Amino acid sequence: MNNGKYRSTVQKWVDKAQSDWIDKETGLLVSFLDDYGSQYEGAPVKGSYSALNCYYLSLIDESLAKSQYEQLKSLFWKDGIIPGLKEYWDRTCYIGMDIDAGPILLQLSPSGTAFMTGAATCFNDDLTRTKILRTAEIAGHTIKLGKKRHYLLANIALVGESIMLAMRTNSNTL
Repeated sequence: MNNGKYRSTVQKWVDKAQSDWIDKETGLLVSFLDDYGSQYEGAPVKGSYSALNCYYLSLIDESLAKSQYEQLKSLFWKDGIIPGLKEYWDRTCYIGMDIDAGPILLQLSPSGTAFMTGAATCFNDDLTRTKILRTAEIAGHTIKLGKKRHYLLANIALVGESIMLAMRTNSNTL
């Protein structure tokens, strides 16, 4: 990326992240830092932030991105009739609203699940990607109105639809 122009800066950030910003309980990058670069006491590691981290890390450090992705899956992935990414790894929330991630339905974070699609796509995790896309189709399938097809929730979840498009087309370009 950029012919390696910023590689040394990126490497310093990656080194700092690995040494100072890995949560001791989950092994994932922390979700919140204070003004001094320290984790807020008691702040949870969230599925949506961790999934977004995996996506962005895939653009700068494939090894760290892959290890974070595998750890994320081990703690936050929920299989079942409607599989997806949980917002919280250590507690249950069947229906709720997270100030950052948005709605939580049946423990699942729609935004976190959408962001996880980017890492699943990048790492060729076809099984997880297929499960995510199946859940997305259940949540917001296309309908036909007249001669046109529309995404059922597009007027409500326009940002989510855009995120899914971006994540579905992610590729490993390192």
